[in-house]
Amino acid sequence: MSDALATFGAVIVFSNHRLGPAVELLVSARVAEDMLRATADAARGTAEARWEQELVSWLEGCAGRCNALDVADIAWTPENFERQRQFVLAAIAAAAHGSEHARALGRWAHMIEAHPRESVQFGRRWARHSTN
Repeated sequence: MSDALATFGAVIVFSNHRLGPAVELLVSARVAEDMLRATADAARGTAEARWEQELVSWLEGCAGRCNALDVADIAWTPENFERQRQFVLAAIAAAAHGSEHARALGRWAHMIEAHPRESVQFGRRWARHSTN
């Protein structure tokens, strides 16, 4: 085991495969869990639509359980993509406010902002994450 892994434990990858590995964000499992829970908490206060409520549940389910998270894992819908993206970005911005992980949350938001609409597929379901 490398010294970095011994010091920080598991590393979680936030990615956007459509943009390539240059935008990947690697954080410790603890930081990833904090980011996902904070985003879920921020979204919960304004989640009204079914998709928004499902997002909150999905983020909570990912926190502490995922090894990687790609922007495409979010169950975007083509007809509501822009509204959904704005909802996620607002939740991340709220989570970042005063957070010790604001920089990492900002990089994750950038991946979501840059996600191409044409890569959103009809009938996409919420991705399940392994706990290896």
